[in-house]
Amino acid sequence: MNSKNNLFLILILFFIHESSFSQNVQMTETSTLYNIDFDHLNSINLEQIEVQAQYYFMKEDFEKAANFYLKIIHNNIDDANAYYRLACCYARLDKPAYAGNFLIMAVNAGFNDFLKIKNEESFKYLKANQLFESTLKDVLDYGKRYGQTAYIEAKSLLKTRFFLPENFDANKSYHLLLALHGYGGTAETFSSIYSTIESDNYIVVFPEAPYLKSGGGSRILQYSWDFEVRSEELWKKSDPSVIEYIMNVADYFNESFKIDKTYILGFSQGAGYAYATGIKNASMIDAVIAFGGRLPDTKKYPWFISESDLIAGKELNICIVHGENDIAVDYKQSIQTKKLLSKLNYNVHMISFDGGHFVEKESLNNALKWIEEQK
Repeated sequence: MNSKNNLFLILILFFIHESSFSQNVQMTETSTLYNIDFDHLNSINLEQIEVQAQYYFMKEDFEKAANFYLKIIHNNIDDANAYYRLACCYARLDKPAYAGNFLIMAVNAGFNDFLKIKNEESFKYLKANQLFESTLKDVLDYGKRYGQTAYIEAKSLLKTRFFLPENFDANKSYHLLLALHGYGGTAETFSSIYSTIESDNYIVVFPEAPYLKSGGGSRILQYSWDFEVRSEELWKKSDPSVIEYIMNVADYFNESFKIDKTYILGFSQGAGYAYATGIKNASMIDAVIAFGGRLPDTKKYPWFISESDLIAGKELNICIVHGENDIAVDYKQSIQTKKLLSKLNYNVHMISFDGGHFVEKESLNNALKWIEEQK
């Protein structure tokens, strides 16, 4: 099998033979058609389900991880990344037929990182299985039609959402708060936290990360601050350019409005970029709030943030906020970060809350009050 049609044929056979992943097609009765639980539909949080799936995958509990990824595709049949992760889970569970079929479904849904597929560690567990190896070869052959990839630096205009205070006065000075979303987020989705901010003394800005989340294949575009390629040379170019972009956002709003203080809040992946941007620009950024994230490793990624950057940036005020039950980013990492920054003489404060991987309202407002009190 060497054509796209072959891939779709396997997919069709999958639906015929794997009935546990199909829905029975029946005539819907009128009582069912109008008996819809909208509260349940609105309560489904695919982002949190993905966090749980990733957690169990990292813990190598692949059955639990697969269950969460199945919940995702049950509610979003276009999620190519979830199909791909299911292929990885079933490869680790020694289920070659399931792994092969989900890999094909991932590609058909738009997963297009064929180099990742080729080097996937999970698929090496099925190296001896001829059926899976044949499917893998077909998928990789299919990917060859897209050619090779090169990345060229280019200037572009990126979207940013922002909110002015309700009774905005152009003659008054305000605090500027840049809020960086997490991995897979958007300016729109993260802007929901604006309604939880109690102070009316902020212009709140939600920049959108510059890179699409890897894999593709979702109707809803999702973004990443990290450039998801396996190339250190490209990371050395992309990470500093993202920091420059964030500072461009800060400069734009400082020039457009009367700003007396500039703060950066980062959530999850965005927290890493809040740390790096603030520490590297401590003379221009007054404080950073790192919410449920990690301080970048200075030994692994010295071009992102170096030991000398850490020493030079100690005038920056830093508030660390972390849920004690966070399964996406270990709470202990923030405790270790606070110890490190305190040792380097940073003015650092930590707020903990009883919860997981999200921006908790009370903690957010307490963090804002703390940074306002600092010099």
